[in-house]
Amino acid sequence: MSSNEEDLRNAPLGNGAFEHDSGWELPELAPVFIIISVGLLVVGSGIATGMSLVGQTGFPAGLGWSLISSALRWVDPSTSTMLLISAALIWWQYGWWTTQFNSEVSDNVVDAHVARLRVIAKWNLAAFIVTIASVILLILASILQNTYSGAVIQIWADSVETICMALGTLLLSLLGVVALRRILTASRIVQLDT
Repeated sequence: MSSNEEDLRNAPLGNGAFEHDSGWELPELAPVFIIISVGLLVVGSGIATGMSLVGQTGFPAGLGWSLISSALRWVDPSTSTMLLISAALIWWQYGWWTTQFNSEVSDNVVDAHVARLRVIAKWNLAAFIVTIASVILLILASILQNTYSGAVIQIWADSVETICMALGTLLLSLLGVVALRRILTASRIVQLDT
C-alpha cells in the first residue's frame, strides 16, 4: 500500500470516524490470534506428552489413561473463556457490520467483512467442538485411570476436581457453540438476502 493510499485510509471523515475498507481490522484479528493460541496450547501439550514417553518401557495397566489425562491438561475453563471472548468479538463485529449505522460503507466492504467473520466463526466453532470432545475424553480418562489402579480416596478426590473443572469447561464451550451457531445462521440469512 502506498503512502497516499495509507493517508486516505486513515484520514478522518467529517464525523470523526475513519473510512473503512475491506482489509482486516483489529477486532477481526484478535479472534484469529486467540484461536491460534489455543491451537498452540493443544499442540504443545500433545508434544510434551509424546516427549515424556521417549525411552519408557514396561507400561503399567492404567498408564494409557494417565497419558490421555496428561495430554489433555490444556482443557480448563480459562481456555474456554478465551474462546468465548473470541466468539464475543466475532458477535460484536458481526453486529457492527450489519447495522444500519454503516449505511455510508459500501456493500462490498460490508460483505467482505461479514464473509471473513463467517470463516473466523467456523474456526472458533471447530475449536469449541474439539474442546467439548476433549472434555468428554478427559472425564472418561480420569474415571478409568482410577478404576484401573484401584485408587484410594485421595486419588479419587483429584479426579472429582478434574471432572468438575471439565464440566465448567463444557458449560462455557456449549455457550460458545450456541452463540457461534446463531452468528453463522444470521450471517447466512444476510448473505441469501443480498
